Amino acid sequence: MSNGFEPGEFRYFHRTHPYLEPFRHQRNDVLSYRYISFSTPTHDPRATWVMKEFRLIVNKSIRVALEQGIRSRFRLSETLYSELSRDHDILKLYILSAFGVALSALSARRRHARHEQNADRPYMKRLMARLAKSGYRLDRATGHLRIPVKAHEYLEFDLPLSRWHHSFLDDPTWDLGSLTMVPGKIILTLRREVSPPYEPTSVIALDTNEDSVDGVVARQGEAQLMTVSFGGIRQVQSTHFRRCRRLAFKKAHDRRLARRLLGHEGERERHRVLQRLHRVSKHLVGTALLGEAAIVLENLKLPNAGVWSRKMNRRLASWPRRELHRQIEYKAALAGVPVIKVNPAWTSKTCPVCGARRRDRVGQDFVCLRCDWEMDRQHNAACNILLSALASNEALARAVRFRPGALRDDVVSPLYDRPALRTVAREEPSGVELRGAFQERPS
Repeated sequence: MSNGFEPGEFRYFHRTHPYLEPFRHQRNDVLSYRYISFSTPTHDPRATWVMKEFRLIVNKSIRVALEQGIRSRFRLSETLYSELSRDHDILKLYILSAFGVALSALSARRRHARHEQNADRPYMKRLMARLAKSGYRLDRATGHLRIPVKAHEYLEFDLPLSRWHHSFLDDPTWDLGSLTMVPGKIILTLRREVSPPYEPTSVIALDTNEDSVDGVVARQGEAQLMTVSFGGIRQVQSTHFRRCRRLAFKKAHDRRLARRLLGHEGERERHRVLQRLHRVSKHLVGTALLGEAAIVLENLKLPNAGVWSRKMNRRLASWPRRELHRQIEYKAALAGVPVIKVNPAWTSKTCPVCGARRRDRVGQDFVCLRCDWEMDRQHNAACNILLSALASNEALARAVRFRPGALRDDVVSPLYDRPALRTVAREEPSGVELRGAFQERPS
């Protein structure tokens, strides 16, 4: 059983899902949670003992909750708290936190069972310990942390605070949450309320593609096309794919070493892709905030995934569309930028002027057979996404007037200078296809 998140990553969770509705229906009780991690190179045997005891308590709680059909923390506390307090000489707050971890694992098991997935009894294998906010003490200025082990016995750490950590800990709007301890790391939860979105005066409609995000910026009486490059994500993925194939072939005799090398290669690829996506999402949300614009995204789903060729399935699986939308959504929520999602069906094959729809395959440029409208297929999809958002949101339609005909001779404007953007790492070639991936001989 995993801990629920990987050390060092951050996630946002919300009480409501306002991005699936028009911005005028959003509520004001949205909370954002962020996890920040700190390295603790010193391995104290007391910390290892606490994590082993916590794991044992979680597994006992899972077993008893399954046998007696317990789903609430109150019933689990009534049943097990006294026994666990007597058997385990650990701070009692750890027992209450272990109940929450056990019930979360059982809830995930029931959810998997509803979707006819593997629903074996969960069992916690990794070492960890979780403590509520009231159980530890943290000096937000110096990073001095005190974690209790037993009564009048504590673990003390001096967390290495960087400028990035201070940007959150020095901000009083971020409140401290629970603390999670894993071998070599301390994960701290921060939370704060999200400000309600503003009333937009303009719109940025985005069509997500493999190499870029193409969109339309519409204000009152004017519109402009825009393109944001992903910075060579496909080239990065192709390069790492070839490297993984070579490593798997060369280290086929040693599965342990191959697993370690391939994991390291996958981590490098993931970091490079995420860095480029964060740069794109930051620019998009910042541009929307400066112009008081709403962001319109596609509600992308791939119900027929797995029915194409092996190469196409790999391309679709590595397309980071959902990660980009997730980053845009949580950054927009923190900045108060409204986000609207629309159905992307037929957006690249529909004429935004007359509404005619082409049934045949559309090339790079969309040409309407009825009114002779011609535009790049991706920007044409962005125009239809914008029209769908205006049709579904009356308040937005009153604030923005959009005429697709004004874009017939428009020039595409990149959001930032693409030649000045480093697209790939120094050692990565600029090749774009995988034709020679299986023909290369290992050196």
